Amino acid sequence: MINLGFDEINQVISVEDLFEPVKQSFIDYSSEKLIAAPIELFHFSNGGDAHIKMAAINGYDYFSVKVATMFPGNLQNGIPATNGAIFLFNALTGEPTAILRDKRLLTDLRTAAAGAVATDFFSHPAADTLTVIGTGKQAYFQCMALSKLRKLSKIIIYGRNNGHAAQLKEKMERDMPGIQIFCGEQAESAVRASDMIITTTSAKEPIIKGSWLRKGQHVTAIGADDAFKKEIDEDCFTMADHIYVDSLELNTNCGEYAGALAKNPYLQQKTTELGVAFRNNERLSGPGTITLVKLVGLGVQDLAACSVVLNKMQFEII
Repeated sequence: MINLGFDEINQVISVEDLFEPVKQSFIDYSSEKLIAAPIELFHFSNGGDAHIKMAAINGYDYFSVKVATMFPGNLQNGIPATNGAIFLFNALTGEPTAILRDKRLLTDLRTAAAGAVATDFFSHPAADTLTVIGTGKQAYFQCMALSKLRKLSKIIIYGRNNGHAAQLKEKMERDMPGIQIFCGEQAESAVRASDMIITTTSAKEPIIKGSWLRKGQHVTAIGADDAFKKEIDEDCFTMADHIYVDSLELNTNCGEYAGALAKNPYLQQKTTELGVAFRNNERLSGPGTITLVKLVGLGVQDLAACSVVLNKMQFEII
C-alpha cells in the first residue's frame, strides 16, 4: 500500500492543481455518477471535533475515507490543532491502495479551491474587491486561491482578534504583491466595502447580517460546516437572489442554511446545487443581484484532491 506523508504531498500539490478537479467533483456529485458521499461528525467534551467524510463515484479509480480533526486545546501544549489522514481504496477490488497522512493539507487546499472557484464563477465579472472574515489558515488560502483566478485590487481582513488580523495582513502583503491589504475595524463596514465576501471562521453566532448586503455583492460562506456553527444570519439567505450549495441534502442538516430553510421553506425555490450550476454554466450574477454560496465540504473534493496527488506522483493502481 502506498504511504505518503505531509512533506511528500506538499512537494507535489498546489491549489492551482485543484481548481478544475474540484469543480468537476461538484458536477459529478450532482449527477448519476454519485454512489455515496456520507458525512459523520464527532464532538468531544474538550472542544475537539472529528469529521469523517467518504466518497464513491462511478468511473473513479478509487473511493475515499477521510478523517480530519480539530482540537483547539492542542495549541496550549505546543501541538498543532488540526490533523488528519485520507484513505484510498481500489474502486474495482476494494483493496486498500493508499494512505495520505496530509495533516489536513489537502482539506485546506481543496476547500480553498472550492471557495475560489465558486466565488469567481458567481461574482459579477467586474468585482475586484474582497473582504475575508477570519484570520486563520483558511482565510489566507481563500485569498491566495482567488487571486490566482481573478485580479484583485483590494482585500479587507476582518477578525475578532486584531493581533491575528495584523499578522495575516503582513503575510498577505508579502505573498500577494500588487494587492492593497487592509484590516477592517468593524465587520459591517468591512462587508459593505467589498464586492465579494468570504467567511472562514468557526463562529457559533452570526458575524454577517443580511441587512448589510447590497445589490451586486457575492458571499461565499465556508466556516460553518456542522449544525453548531453560524457565520451568516438568516437574513443573508432572504436577501440573496440566488443561493448555491455544495449539497442540498447535507445543507438541510449542516450549516446556517438548515436553520434558514426550516423557517423559510421558500428558500429552496431559489437554491441550486453547485454541480448543476457548473454543468449548465448558470451565471446569474450582476449589478442588480446578490448571490450566496454555502459550502459544508464534500468527500468528493477529498477524493479529487487525492487522485491528483497520486497522478502527479505517477502511481498506478495496485
